Amino acid sequence: MTRAALLLGALLCAAGPLQAMRPYDQMKNNRSKSVWLTGNSPKTGADYYLEVSQDGRAILREETSKTVTTRRGNIPVQLIKDFLRETENSEIVNTRNRKQDKTVFYHGELLTVSAYISGELTQTKAPLNNFGEAFAYAFGELRKAVMELHVDTTTAAFLRAEPLEGEALDAFREKASRDGEVKNIETYNIQKIKPLLASIKDANRLIPLETAADVKELQAFITEQQLYGLRTLFYLPSTRGTFKCSVLEASKAGPAAKPAAPRKKR
Repeated sequence: MTRAALLLGALLCAAGPLQAMRPYDQMKNNRSKSVWLTGNSPKTGADYYLEVSQDGRAILREETSKTVTTRRGNIPVQLIKDFLRETENSEIVNTRNRKQDKTVFYHGELLTVSAYISGELTQTKAPLNNFGEAFAYAFGELRKAVMELHVDTTTAAFLRAEPLEGEALDAFREKASRDGEVKNIETYNIQKIKPLLASIKDANRLIPLETAADVKELQAFITEQQLYGLRTLFYLPSTRGTFKCSVLEASKAGPAAKPAAPRKKR
């Protein structure tokens, strides 16, 4: 065997493990370049969810007592890069104590920001002004751009998974155990429903259920696995932890305006 052939064989053998690493590295890299957050607008009173990814994709879901509106599309990448940079540089996001409880007398905007920092999914809850001026400016520019996106009417719903811990977890176990033993659902079964697996990997992120068929598939899984709860609010005990899962509307129109009363003839 020639020297060139030996060298080629060595390269091919090395390519195997390198190739095997790529999907994981790519998935980890994609996660680290997305941020999702929730807040409440003091001006409109609406609760909102905002998500951006470095490739330009953005989602905004706003909910009031009467309506739900979703906007999806692409915005300028530079705006997102600026926001991601300021999120990563924000001192409060990088601290260990990420929950700011001293907000009793604060009447401004409160944010709950989820982001991957140094490979770890973090969640920071604090007033907007605690994130720093640069963050607040980048956030404002980002929000302006997202508000210009067209209203989305095609997404069927969203799925969100919130991890249960402490007293909330104990309360769930106590309630669910009354109906029988609480068993973990294996990842093998969860991964059959891709949006469900995605939701528990990225906690508190809204995962689109694009079609009515996706919603029905999830509902069938809830019934099949005999999960505790309802079709729109259920609990998922798994080897990754226990999650409270919500199926949220993507759109809801307000009540129709009442027709004007006819004028009385004089």
